[in-house]
Amino acid sequence: QLLVRNASTTKPLKKTNKRMEAWQIHSYGDLSELQLTPARIPIIQNPSDVLVQVESASINPVDKMIIGGYGRELLGFLRNYELEFPLTLGRDFSGVVIGKGQNVSNEIRIGDSVFGIIPPHRQGSLAETVLCSEETVCHRPNNVTSIEAASLAYAAMTAWSALYLTGELLFRSVKHAVVLVLGASGGVGTAAVQILKAQGATVIATCSNNAVPLVQSLGADQVFDYRSQEYYQNVAQAGTYDIILDCAKFGYQNIPNKWRYKRYVTLNSPLLLNTDEYGFFGGLIVSAKDVLTSNIPKIIEGKTVRWGFVTPRKDGLNCIAKLMQKGQLKPVIHKVFKFGEIPAAFEALSGGHLRGKVVIDFN
Repeated sequence: QLLVRNASTTKPLKKTNKRMEAWQIHSYGDLSELQLTPARIPIIQNPSDVLVQVESASINPVDKMIIGGYGRELLGFLRNYELEFPLTLGRDFSGVVIGKGQNVSNEIRIGDSVFGIIPPHRQGSLAETVLCSEETVCHRPNNVTSIEAASLAYAAMTAWSALYLTGELLFRSVKHAVVLVLGASGGVGTAAVQILKAQGATVIATCSNNAVPLVQSLGADQVFDYRSQEYYQNVAQAGTYDIILDCAKFGYQNIPNKWRYKRYVTLNSPLLLNTDEYGFFGGLIVSAKDVLTSNIPKIIEGKTVRWGFVTPRKDGLNCIAKLMQKGQLKPVIHKVFKFGEIPAAFEALSGGHLRGKVVIDFN
């Protein structure tokens, strides 16, 4: 049974009012658009809503991309083209429940310590208070700090979605799976390696030379330096892969013919870029063409090319929480910034070559 912090063990809530501070953008552009803005505390509108006082959050690559206007067409459609600005950034959080809708189950109580994620079309978590759905929030295990939970939420949910849904491990035996993780030292890569090893899979991982010890410490069976002259040969000789999980934007077109695999899953889908360029329906048509173009030559060989997306699901969050509690999914944190230092946190993210996550401590 998952052990959680509840109302009897959490510290008293801060006094709340109708206003809060949030990091928002008022137009698309570069990092100079980021502003610390007084904003209204979200109001519970749906019976399944949960209101959380945020203690920690993390910075994800998609946050920086959204500042530049990435996905504005598709995300606008998902929010019914309602007024998008000011837009609060942030896709994951850890904090304390301070309100909930009437249909939220008794498993979630006022005062509970929780963690969760926010879909990209919703107002985000880089604010003192965030509104989320019961389906995208989960109790925080009692052996995990708020900072640790926030560092894992979105990255681990991305890895779980790509592997278990897009990669179909939810319907197959993970114990006998062989998975190649490209870009294994970043936030999603480190989570993927740990999730797979916890379930008994064989994991071959790639990263830069100075990250090899980190990825080895996470349990990967073999780790290859992608800058090595023997890199392509080493990966080819390691076996046949049930899944290649591309966390490094390597691209299916760059996979050597001698690499044997069944399902290639990329986290760099062109769907949102296509809808931005060609409009909603035009982008969907171009994306469908892209899927066919990438798969037709591969299907004959028994291979498929797939686009992975973050899919918020309760069973995924519960899986992540249980692995955290068992110590099988541990945070890999690059650096922790204070709430007032969020522009510097985005600068750190923009620098690239991170070893784990950039996390924000609100306390």
